[in-house]
Amino acid sequence: MCTIMTRGGAVTFWGKELPKGVAYLIKDIGQDWKEVTYKEINARRKAKQDSNIRAKRRTEEICHCAVWVFYNNPLWSIFFGGWFIYIRTTKGDFALNWRGIKKDLIAQVKNLFPCGCLPFEDDYDLVWFNAFEKQYHRPGKREKNAIAFAKCRFDKRGNIVEILK
Repeated sequence: MCTIMTRGGAVTFWGKELPKGVAYLIKDIGQDWKEVTYKEINARRKAKQDSNIRAKRRTEEICHCAVWVFYNNPLWSIFFGGWFIYIRTTKGDFALNWRGIKKDLIAQVKNLFPCGCLPFEDDYDLVWFNAFEKQYHRPGKREKNAIAFAKCRFDKRGNIVEILK
């Protein structure tokens, strides 16, 4: 069991003022009084806050997203022609089929929005892109432009793990 002597208690019982940096005194049974400074208290509080922040950042997060499918005409750009799938969130834009194709996420998008296409059809990708564009078409500067809304789950590093409806 420990005993705590506050600044006011030291003045009342001992008649002396504690130094400015000392918050209180603490004493275990059979030991002398030990000073606890404001710096030590603030260091413990900061360590606890940092621990709580790390725990919060470690958790996975689910947020709303827009699945954006569009077609770039190869006549406009030789290197960037074709169909593209982007996931747009408040955390940023994620291209699913550009630089390191994320086949598992593309499959999740296609399963969430089947658009009447069967996966064993010939040219399933092309059929799915066209069907998605017809069903979720949005007017814009591109002729073939579609947006559907969903949710996505991020891991602790900010990468998309799963796309949910």
